[in-house]
Amino acid sequence: MKQPRPDSRTLLAIAVFIVTLAGAVSIARADGEAALMNRVNGALRSNGRFNGAKAYTAAEGVVVLYGTVFDDKDRALAEQVANSVSGVSQVVDNLRTKTGKWADEEERINTQLLSNGFNDVQAKVVGPYIYLSGQVTGQANKDRAASVASSVYPNKQINNMIFVQPGSMF
Repeated sequence: MKQPRPDSRTLLAIAVFIVTLAGAVSIARADGEAALMNRVNGALRSNGRFNGAKAYTAAEGVVVLYGTVFDDKDRALAEQVANSVSGVSQVVDNLRTKTGKWADEEERINTQLLSNGFNDVQAKVVGPYIYLSGQVTGQANKDRAASVASSVYPNKQINNMIFVQPGSMF
């Protein structure tokens, strides 16, 4: 006995149903990821310390943090806040810290100071300020050290606390 063959309309209806179901699942997943991203961003915005931090979803349950926070303590806390949001299974931390940026700036200034012969002068960067400390011989060297630091980051304010050591009398 021959088995009945499904007609093409039945096959077409099954195919349309499968495609529709897959599309609905995909839309639901995308909606779920957007909702998760919004919940994480809301949790981050609830703390003023994270005003530079944002999140996006990379995959189901996976949240990527990006932007800038003040320091490593705020970075760890932002990751903890994101992890505490319902639906988050993994947090990828791509946050940068302002203090890390300042350390990079300090290194560039200190390298430039050393290459200009200022072995006893150090720079410390905090936000828009460069603090110079150490010692030099003569006011001209104190002024020149400030000029060197300013040449690296001209938009930062110099606070020159370098001690001028009296020169030799002979």
